[in-house]
Amino acid sequence: MRGRYRVLLGALASWLASIGCRDLERFDTTGDDAAYCGQIVQAPFQTGFLPDSAEPPVIGMRLEFDIHSLGSYPGRIATDDGAQGLCAPQPLFDEQRLRAVTEAFHDPISMLEFGDGRERNILAWVDSSCRGTFLGVVSLMRDDSIELRLFKPAPEPDPNTQREDLPGFAEFRLQRNDEGCSF
Repeated sequence: MRGRYRVLLGALASWLASIGCRDLERFDTTGDDAAYCGQIVQAPFQTGFLPDSAEPPVIGMRLEFDIHSLGSYPGRIATDDGAQGLCAPQPLFDEQRLRAVTEAFHDPISMLEFGDGRERNILAWVDSSCRGTFLGVVSLMRDDSIELRLFKPAPEPDPNTQREDLPGFAEFRLQRNDEGCSF
């Protein structure tokens, strides 16, 4: 009797896990023209993502997301800031792949929870066109949107450090668009 109970519990756990995975399928954009599109959240704490000369501080982003590759390459990002961005005349991110921080899947940080409305958070690295590697936190939201927070490393600034050379933090709020983004 005990063996049957364990088999039933195992089957139930597998079934529940598969439902959770399928639930995340709605975020996948592979195989069609869909993408997640949005802009940088404009807030005074967002620094290091635009040169001093660039105003207003608006950067658009496109994210193509692959739910089946969460543990390796969960997506690609591109930005529309080639004309006035940090890497002008190239955009800061030009179809750069997100690389999952695979070590984090085996650490309690993989269960990171902050704020309401998040179904899953994924830590990822992403290489910029000219400013090195950034750390990203991809949040799959219950309202079917995605939030991407990017952290730009840089040395400790002094009072004369230009805005584009500061360590950076930015948040992008992205909504699914089945026709892709405008850039």
